[in-house]
Formats: sequence, C-alpha cells, structure tokens
Amino acid sequence: MEEGCGETIYMVGMGSDGGDWGLDERDMEASAATVRSMCEQVDADLITLRERNEAAGLVRDYLIRRRVGELDFLEVRVAVVGNVDAGKSTLLGVLTHGELDNGRGFARQKLFRHKHEMESGRTSSVGNDILGFDQEGQVVNKPDSHGGSLDWTKICEKSSKVITFIDLAGHEKYLKTTVFGMTGHLPDFCMLMVGSNAGIVGMTKEHLGLALALNVPVFVVVTKIDMCPANILQETLKLLQRLLKSPAVAGRSLSWMCPIFQISNVTGENMDLLKMFLNLLSSRTSYRDDQPAEFQMSAPTPSGYSDQ
Repeated sequence: MEEGCGETIYMVGMGSDGGDWGLDERDMEASAATVRSMCEQVDADLITLRERNEAAGLVRDYLIRRRVGELDFLEVRVAVVGNVDAGKSTLLGVLTHGELDNGRGFARQKLFRHKHEMESGRTSSVGNDILGFDQEGQVVNKPDSHGGSLDWTKICEKSSKVITFIDLAGHEKYLKTTVFGMTGHLPDFCMLMVGSNAGIVGMTKEHLGLALALNVPVFVVVTKIDMCPANILQETLKLLQRLLKSPAVAGRSLSWMCPIFQISNVTGENMDLLKMFLNLLSSRTSYRDDQPAEFQMSAPTPSGYSDQ
C-alpha cells in the first residue's frame, strides 16, 4: 500500500508461483475474512473487483484502499493527447459531466475556455477537469443544474480519489502548448486518443513518442466506434497493435503493457470499463512529509494570479 500511495490490488486464490490454483467456496470466504480483518487494522476498505472460476476453484481480485480524511484524497494526473478530432475534449466532457454526446460536439462545449475553441471545436490551450471517485469507486461528479458547471470543491470533499485530466491540443499548430502541458503538469499517465474512423494519423505518433520520452505510461482509447465500419475499426486496431509492438515503442521497456479501450461518446459503450480502469490507477509520484511542499501554477492572469 505504501508503494501504491494508499491502495493496492490483492488477489486471493493465486498460487505462490503465479499460477491460478483457485480455492473452494469455504476456503475463499475464510481467506476473504482474514484479508478483511487485516484491512480493518490498517484502516482500509476492501472492495471486490471481480471473481472468476479457474480449474481448481475461485480466484478473487480485491482493491484495498486506505480510508482518507474528509479533507484529503488521492490524486492521479492523466494527460490526454492524440490527433485533432480524435474526441479528446468530448470524452472528458462525457466522463466529468455524466452526459453522453449528441454526435455534434455537445459534450466538449463544457470544457472549452475560449470563443475560437467553441467555434472551431479544437482545443488550443491546456485545459483541466477532474473526475472524483468515492471510497467504493463510484463517480461523485454532479454538474450544477444551472449551467452545468462543476463545483471542484464539492467533488474533492466527496472523493477519496480524484483523476485530474490535462486536456492538451491535438493540432500540429499547438505542439508547443502540448509539450508544455506534458512537461509542466507532471502527469502520472498518458491517455492516447485515436479516432477509429481516421486511424493513426497526424500527431498521434508524435504524442506517443513524447510520452515515451518522458517515461509516462500510456494507455489507448479508440473512439467513435458507433460510427465506424467494422472493417475500418479492425484495420485501425491492427495498425495500432503493430505500432505498440514495434521496437521503437515496446523496446523501451521489458514490462511494456498498454491497455486499449474501444468506446463511444454517443452510445456510452464500454464507458463503464474505462471508468473502472481510471478508478484503479495509482499515483506514480512519491511524496515525503519531511520535504518542502511544491505547488504548480499555470495559466497566469494579468493580475499575476493563476486561474487554476
């Protein structure tokens, strides 16, 4: 739990050599009771993630998460990159506001900060938004009924984990802004967006290379699967897998693993899987209480204060 900044995934029924041995129902309940007792001693909650049947019996995966105080929460920063029109801002609008897109950019309008962004539908600055999870892994974001804005203070008060999204520009014209966002915001993970209908085009490879150069773990989200023909989707996935398995990418680490999600912002397909994955992400930054505090400021205003 210390390595995971207050949380870890624990498997019950896994053999000591890594094989799935499995347990019968009685032994599984006894083991679960023991783990639950251990969690109480360290002031943590035990959350069941999944249960599966193996050859010799049951295997369960648990999320153990330390209980945090009312004024505290775990934070994980996720940089959102990908080529222009891949659906980055739209996905963040759907995730953080809980409303599906209408296929014409309804969800992304809630994230744009400038008039020209609303007119063009393209992000030109570094944007931020948050997604809060409670102790049980449920989303706590509740947009205001008047205007649909999010109250970050209320979200943080109700959350035990907060995902801070760093929405970056996808157009080549704003590459310097994207580099600034990746280097200046200290992301724990990078979410690479790929439009299923367009494939790996434009700045996709450049953004992936930037994340690899900064040693930021990457996971991929393939969007617009509701409007993409099946053969085009399969071709995009095939090219994506070929890219991720290439020596330039996979050769950087012996433990390289890159999850790929296929989602639709219009129908909400597989959105629950993406949310579950985000809830399981752990911060990669080591914090020490005996070191001076650090505070990051971005987007300074003319008055000298930050608007973030």
